[in-house]
Amino acid sequence: MSEPITNHEQANDQEVAVFFVGGCPMCTKEIAYYRRLDAERRVLWEDAAAENPSCPVGYDKETLLKRFHVKDLRTGKIYDGAAGFAHLWCSLPQPWRAAGKVAKITPVTWLMEMGYLVTLRIRPFIARYFFKAS
Repeated sequence: MSEPITNHEQANDQEVAVFFVGGCPMCTKEIAYYRRLDAERRVLWEDAAAENPSCPVGYDKETLLKRFHVKDLRTGKIYDGAAGFAHLWCSLPQPWRAAGKVAKITPVTWLMEMGYLVTLRIRPFIARYFFKAS
């Protein structure tokens, strides 16, 4: 597999930028899965835990590390939490693209956000006991 495109090599056909926590084993495994699906390179992957991450205007590293963030590269709008996942999924191949469209429906997004908030609270436990750093 070729190296992922970094913020310094943005391709014109990229749709979203994903800001993830590279220091979290659970997050890293999930992002690795999504990266394998991104054969068309529609996603710009940015490790917010890196020494000098490329932060969107109005955001800092600390903010990006607290929640999952996705920037729509066409509109510049930033989504976080469940809405961020919905936008990422829409940039991936089927069946994720369809899942992303469903996830953008307001009641679905709200339910996903409730699950995401629970996951954030227990993420350190999940990462410690179920995921090992690679």
